[in-house]
Amino acid sequence: MKLLGTTGLAGVVSLSLAMPALADSFNWTIVAGHPPITRGVSALSDHFVPEVTKRLEALGHEVTWTEAYAGAVADVNGVLEAVGDGIAEFGYVPHLFEGDKLPLEQITYVTPFGTDDLIKLMQVIDQLHEEIPEIDESWARNNQVVLAPVGIDTYHFVTKFPIETVEDIQGHKLGTAGLALNWLKDSGATPVAGALPDFYNSMSTGLYDGILTFESVVAPYKFYEVAPYVTKMNFGAQYASALTVNKDLWDSLPDDVKQAIQEVSDEYRDIAANSYREGGEKSLAAAVEGGAQISEIAPEQRVAYAQKLPDIARQWAEALDAQGQPGTKTLETYMRLSKEAGIEHARNWGGE
Repeated sequence: MKLLGTTGLAGVVSLSLAMPALADSFNWTIVAGHPPITRGVSALSDHFVPEVTKRLEALGHEVTWTEAYAGAVADVNGVLEAVGDGIAEFGYVPHLFEGDKLPLEQITYVTPFGTDDLIKLMQVIDQLHEEIPEIDESWARNNQVVLAPVGIDTYHFVTKFPIETVEDIQGHKLGTAGLALNWLKDSGATPVAGALPDFYNSMSTGLYDGILTFESVVAPYKFYEVAPYVTKMNFGAQYASALTVNKDLWDSLPDDVKQAIQEVSDEYRDIAANSYREGGEKSLAAAVEGGAQISEIAPEQRVAYAQKLPDIARQWAEALDAQGQPGTKTLETYMRLSKEAGIEHARNWGGE
């Protein structure tokens, strides 16, 4: 064994100073109840996971991922708990199903008939989180941190029967998710709670006569096969989900790792929004090729429909106020931010 002389020792010291700090090896699981044909989930697999891996490797870390989508670990109603309990480190949480635990995140679902510009809507949601800290506090109570809000493109009617006027939905059973059920109040239709993965079978078996859903899923889920009438109502783009991380893990990570993950998350938010927006147009075009018939409700009927609804936003806000939550503050802030962003609603929710 050759002993190192002074020069050799200096070389070793110089080499050690040039090397990065000892790397961490991470083993992370990311889950979603929805399948990868849902664009917010496909963007996780196509961008978030590989890009986080790449950037952390550049920092000298190694990441091994387990991607568990389509309910492989948790269904759409179980992702919040899976991430909070540490079963998974990251999750695509559809918070529209979590109204009891994340009530303030339901804001767009109680203020329908807004914009179909998803990117603009996500900018408003980011601002809302900044101005209403109680929103992030509700996530912290569920042991997670929001990395990126995820919106979806505008909702329409997809039905087994044609709709020429809004009165045509009377007497029909219509499925939808979360607080979107409120959009059918006083409409004469019967609202039925459901979830995206179940809509096709529910319509094919007659449980529903149609659904309220967003346009980018019509073709991928082949809804037009069982419900060929797509009536463009434009209930508005919605804030429906969030990419989250387990809070215990997040608090334990080095700052440079957090920064890299957050930067990728910001990119993911915009990529998902663009994907949904572009996907809506492609989805409806593909549905037409598959035999769907698309029509559009006249603007005045859209306004009349919105005005016919009870003020579901005020009802929601006042109910949360009574529970000690800033319901009215959240509603008023959201409507103000929307107006400042140039977003118009078919009625002034909460302000009439």
